[in-house]
Amino acid sequence: MIVWCLMAVVAATEISAGNLPSFISPCSASDPNLNECIQKVIEVVAPKFADGIAELGIAPLDPVQLGTVEVNNPALKITFTDTVVTGLRGSKINSYKINLDKGKATIDFTANVTLKAHYVMDGQVLILPIRGNGPAKIKITNLRIVVTYDFTTVAGHWVLTGYKDHYKMDRAQFKFNNLFGGNKELGETVHTAINTNWEPVIRDIAPVAFEQIIKACVDETKKLFATVPANELLKP
Repeated sequence: MIVWCLMAVVAATEISAGNLPSFISPCSASDPNLNECIQKVIEVVAPKFADGIAELGIAPLDPVQLGTVEVNNPALKITFTDTVVTGLRGSKINSYKINLDKGKATIDFTANVTLKAHYVMDGQVLILPIRGNGPAKIKITNLRIVVTYDFTTVAGHWVLTGYKDHYKMDRAQFKFNNLFGGNKELGETVHTAINTNWEPVIRDIAPVAFEQIIKACVDETKKLFATVPANELLKP
């Protein structure tokens, strides 16, 4: 989904600056290798936009500020504040595919990301009670996200009509400081359990964080499509 944001930012840069930056080679809809062209553009642009471009009003993409993230399940409640995600700078673009006739595109990328925040937690994870308040760190290895989105053209503008996404990862590792008021023995027991059985734990946390990233991208993309004609987003 971050790659989707990058494509929107590339187009927004064209509008804001009047022409594309020198490091971007625009693609043409008539290019028989359009998918490969767009993928190469993303690979070149991604590191540039990771730092942000202040003169164009483009905020850094690494780190990403998520603010408050709340997990509110029957058995577990967590509030993350001052949430920051890093690691997108090193994303690997696996593929990008677009079908202009069908109005459908798919992006696929992999990254190693780290989430840091202040947490307040109370409830049960696996079969263990858990509570705490302090700094948190979650490392996700080889997070692969695939997003397929549908679009149509109305009055010369692309309109996003729907999307679906899925993701998987090789591993997640958790560190919650000050569990049980700093009780070292209880904290170590819980950390061993959740880091050994990380998959059910990350299923509680990941969807909420990813939803915030995805929503921001969708909102920006809808705004861009409504403002900029389709033939300016992709050359004929």
